[in-house]
Amino acid sequence: MAVVNVLLLVLAAASGGACTYLWLRYRHQDTLLSAAAIAQEQAALGHGLDERLAALEAALHSIAVPVPPPVDLDPLLGAVAPMQKRLSAIEHALFPVQTRLDEIESAIRSLRAPQLDPLLHRLDALDERLQHPRRRQVAVRPGSRNLLSHAGHGKPDDLTRIEGVPKVLQKALHKIGVFYFWQIAEWSADDARHVGDQLAARDESLAGRISRETWVTQARLLAAAPNAAHAPVRH
Repeated sequence: MAVVNVLLLVLAAASGGACTYLWLRYRHQDTLLSAAAIAQEQAALGHGLDERLAALEAALHSIAVPVPPPVDLDPLLGAVAPMQKRLSAIEHALFPVQTRLDEIESAIRSLRAPQLDPLLHRLDALDERLQHPRRRQVAVRPGSRNLLSHAGHGKPDDLTRIEGVPKVLQKALHKIGVFYFWQIAEWSADDARHVGDQLAARDESLAGRISRETWVTQARLLAAAPNAAHAPVRH
């Protein structure tokens, strides 16, 4: 009976070993098949990538990059060389002058003469007046209603925006005393005639131009624009 049990155990062990061997062999073959499939897939991908790279390289080589023609710089260099020599000569010639100016500046800075104080005060006062000039009172020119002595009501308007007024005519209007759209917009027939006579005295071709080119109507529209100068408040 004991012999039978031993035989059964040996048989069971052998069967288990055989099953384990078969299972391991099956897994090994399956792993080999999977590895082969992966290798084939990688080879296919690599082949496709090689083809795309080759096509891209061929496309790059087919691009024709224009080569600019060579530029002859010799004439330019030949013209620049004398200028460089001349500049160097001027620089050498100015060196003693600069040295002398430095000496004079040092001598002036070392002066402490009391008689210079009044002059310095006058120079300071003049500088103050230049920095903060007094504003002249704007006056209306005689014989007119709103022709001004100067543009004292803000920056002058661009009168060339009126059709028929070029820059040269704008300068003539400034000399007469016209600087703003609101001035022209206020003109009566007598005002326009008065200005027209002054313009005609400068150039006969300007006679009647104000009414013919409807300056007053245009100026009324332009004076209402936000960026136009405003008429002063009259009391």
